[in-house]
Amino acid sequence: MSNKFDFEYTKGYTSYPEVTDPQNPAAKAPYIDHGTAKPDKTRYYSQQEHDLEWQHVWRKSWTFAGLSFDLKQPGDYLRYDLGKESFIVVRTGNHENDVKAYYNVCPHRGNYIVTEDFGHVKDNFYCNFHGWKWGLDGENTKVKDDVIFREETLKNDLCLRSVRCEIWNSLIFINMDADAKPLIDFLDVIPEHLKNYPFGEFRVLRDFEAEWPANWKTAAEAFLEFYHSDDVHPEVIPISSTLETQYDLYQNGVSRMIIQNCLATCRMEDQDEVNPYLKMFVEMYGGDNNDYKDLKGFEYKKAFIDTKRKWGKKQGYSFFDNLTDDQIADDWNYHVFPNMTLNVFSDGLLIQSWKPHASDPRKSYYSVLTLCLPVSDPNTRVMDINSFGPDSFGPPGWDGSERPARFRPNWDDPEEANAEVWGRVMWQDAERIPNVQKGIESDAFSGAILCEAEIRIRHYLNEIDRLIGRE
Repeated sequence: MSNKFDFEYTKGYTSYPEVTDPQNPAAKAPYIDHGTAKPDKTRYYSQQEHDLEWQHVWRKSWTFAGLSFDLKQPGDYLRYDLGKESFIVVRTGNHENDVKAYYNVCPHRGNYIVTEDFGHVKDNFYCNFHGWKWGLDGENTKVKDDVIFREETLKNDLCLRSVRCEIWNSLIFINMDADAKPLIDFLDVIPEHLKNYPFGEFRVLRDFEAEWPANWKTAAEAFLEFYHSDDVHPEVIPISSTLETQYDLYQNGVSRMIIQNCLATCRMEDQDEVNPYLKMFVEMYGGDNNDYKDLKGFEYKKAFIDTKRKWGKKQGYSFFDNLTDDQIADDWNYHVFPNMTLNVFSDGLLIQSWKPHASDPRKSYYSVLTLCLPVSDPNTRVMDINSFGPDSFGPPGWDGSERPARFRPNWDDPEEANAEVWGRVMWQDAERIPNVQKGIESDAFSGAILCEAEIRIRHYLNEIDRLIGRE
């Protein structure tokens, strides 16, 4: 049972105090002191900052482009847009990792080659402006009517310009910097921490991307801390560690927070009581609360773990045997610098990313991929992490075979910008973001006053400063 008054900022809260081996993925990371100064508020709307970030951060970092299992056969491709650039990511061979990426630009006159989010070409990409073609390897295979070109003009590079493309655990990343360190090194501790989660077994339940009136950092920072949870997501208070959240900082701007689930924490007046929300989560996964009558509220996670392990076995997911009890129950939330978070659950994965607008620092794009494990039982319903609660179920018997199209809700349309479309929990965060952006630009605001639960914000801002060269 926790005591909310036990806090020392250099130690923070520890989700699993029994873990003493620093090599254990659950271990608390050593404290990194980023000071107490207010971040410069102009970095959230300055055009100069926007341009510096593009040059030193976005063009130099690995960013998430898509899922390898969305490219099922050679010729399948997806389009990935980032700032002013657009890219084609295509499967080139029979193995899931046979993937290459190119700038989505025709070298002839600059036309975009693909415009769809996803598609398939049999042998060649085709420019619908003048008919040029390229193979899956990016090599030019046709210049229409080449006889009318002077010989020296065709000595230019006619191929699609390639871009670094690497895959980790079915997640595709690209990097515009040819000299960047390998992706596996960029991700630091994440591959080791998450090695027992086979993301390739998950499938997409939701996919949407929205443009909204806020800088990408303003938006992303709302998801880098859980300090806001009691006020924004009050429904999680009876079941989650809203105060006693573990925050960990790593190399390359990577960070993590661990949110324990299905236990009564210090926010509850009576931590012994098994409240209705704890019982609800056990029932959601087919458990019988009568089997756990001897457990108190602060230890009820044991019931949830037992229930979810039985659920995993029933659905045929043997990898549950490789996860620790805490990984079965809790949300391990990683920030992949600069703009991506992974909320990792045993049966679900929430991938969020925030991308800069091509020219306007007061706008950005918010992308959400909600992944779940398909279920074999036609009566079982999967949990939609976007909602997280009694109304957070997908359709019964969801087998993940139909990949939903990407939905682009219009932020200015109330019919599309609401909790029903976005998911209740996601919308609780999202609806506040534009007002935060406006407030940051007020003369009355002089910069954020950050607590130790917001240390991940300082951490990634420090990495941006390092890359720009002003640390």
